[in-house]
Amino acid sequence: MKPARAKRKPRREARCAIIEERGRSAEIDADRISVQNRRAKTIDAARRRIAMCAVAFAFVFGLLSLRLGAVATAPDNSRGRAVASVGDDPDRREIVDRNGVLLAANLPMRSLEIAGREVWSARETATAIASVIPAIDAADLEKKLADGRYVEIQERLTPAQEEAVFALGLPGVRFSPRTKRFYPQGAIAAHVVGHVEPGKGGVMGLERVLDDRRGDGAMAASIDLRAQQILEQELGAALTKFHAKAAFGGVMDVRTGEILALSSLPDFDPNAPGAAPADSRRNRAVYDRYELGSAFKLFTAAAALETGVASEKSTYDAKGYYRIADKIIRDFHGENRVLTLSEVVQYSSNIGAARVAADLGPDRQKAALRQLGLLEPLPIELSERRAPELPWQWGPVETATIAYGHGISVTPLHLLAAVASVVNGGTYRAPTFLRAEGDIGGRKVFSPETSAKMRRIMRGVVAGGTAELAETPGYYVIGKTATAEKATRGGYNPNARLATFVGAFPGVEPRYAVLVGLDEPQAIEGTWGYATAGWNAAPTFSAIVQRLAPLLGVMPISERDAVAAFGGREAESARRASLDAAQVGGAP
Repeated sequence: MKPARAKRKPRREARCAIIEERGRSAEIDADRISVQNRRAKTIDAARRRIAMCAVAFAFVFGLLSLRLGAVATAPDNSRGRAVASVGDDPDRREIVDRNGVLLAANLPMRSLEIAGREVWSARETATAIASVIPAIDAADLEKKLADGRYVEIQERLTPAQEEAVFALGLPGVRFSPRTKRFYPQGAIAAHVVGHVEPGKGGVMGLERVLDDRRGDGAMAASIDLRAQQILEQELGAALTKFHAKAAFGGVMDVRTGEILALSSLPDFDPNAPGAAPADSRRNRAVYDRYELGSAFKLFTAAAALETGVASEKSTYDAKGYYRIADKIIRDFHGENRVLTLSEVVQYSSNIGAARVAADLGPDRQKAALRQLGLLEPLPIELSERRAPELPWQWGPVETATIAYGHGISVTPLHLLAAVASVVNGGTYRAPTFLRAEGDIGGRKVFSPETSAKMRRIMRGVVAGGTAELAETPGYYVIGKTATAEKATRGGYNPNARLATFVGAFPGVEPRYAVLVGLDEPQAIEGTWGYATAGWNAAPTFSAIVQRLAPLLGVMPISERDAVAAFGGREAESARRASLDAAQVGGAP
């Protein structure tokens, strides 16, 4: 039995050893767990701190974003006004004339702005800025900065000013890049070029056309800046000389319809459109409607010739007066005799034109005027276009008065385009303010034969009719005077007239049509008490052509070619005799 007990002792010792070992292992695990718990707590604390920092940063950035939004959209801050003072299309295309001369372009610049909430001392900042830009009111600027406002100091800084302000080292100062629309030619062609307004884009002229014509490169206008300067200078001289209220005019290429020059006076500078009265920004040549008077006799005669109702030698009784319905038609200075169709136009007989229209009839009259574009708005690029004002009924009386330009109101550009069709061989081409590319189409209105006859008739107006002062040596110009009393409520004002001359040069195979209009011109010394178109608009036309023809490369016409085109020397001889008599004896 003892040997058996001796064998159990090692097992008990082994069990005790195992228990002891497990105890030591438990102590080690407890220490390990304790260490792990401390580490977890540290990590959790770090995570909480990071989360709190993230929330704090998000809150701060949120506040900054709200503040920046408030500054940007505040209705009473100066920064908002600064943005509104410049163009908002940095990629806007340039506008050039037909020869590439710059008419409108974007001008990069730098503006000076100050964030009032970022300055350290409003007084110090205002005083320092005023030392560089003396035009600044330091006291006013100090008040704005003290209120924490965002202030634009100057829209356009010179490089020297920018350098001087930068050297001050002031906090809150910013130099912001801007784009301003610039018109290097100033008021020249202002009504054609137009101008822009922030948030609206182009508000008139070709600037408005640009809004719908995106593309690369400059947009080429039909305008020739040299011709535009001549037209404006001569119209301006006439405006002053004849004490007129306003003036308008245009030059059109009769082969293409391109408008080489168009003017409306008074005008404005598109660099500062708000500085001019609203009336000066109105384009009278394409927007205002007038009863343009005797110029419509050209269309009456041309329609009669084209339809076969009359020939150049057809005769019309122009003695006394002409009664139609309850109206009586008289001539201003009548010949008081029977006139041929050519003489009706040459001496501008209202009676004769009314009798021609009676033979023509209202239907054929309306058809001719419609073909000449005189009954609808012109299909031009400019949005300022305006529809003619037509009579509410078109009976015998209206047919008679429209024959000499009363009872229907059109824009001056309507008249210019229609006359171009009469003299260019009989093809109507709508006016365009963009440089033409390739062949220019059109619609046939009159035959070449009718056009040639009308050129001969219009030459008689200048050679021995109402427009002798339109004569331009060497060019045998053709044209028609038109003096119309302005319509008022209840009738016409005999003391308020619109004087117009429309013609073309050279008279043989015309290249260019020219229109001159004066609103309420006055009689002056040398006009013998007259303020009619033959005494003011006609000589203005001559002055324009004398300067314009050489510029456009139009050579003078030989007398032989003129005689062949106009059918004899009689009219030219009569013209010379009349001019000689006027120089010797005084007034014609």
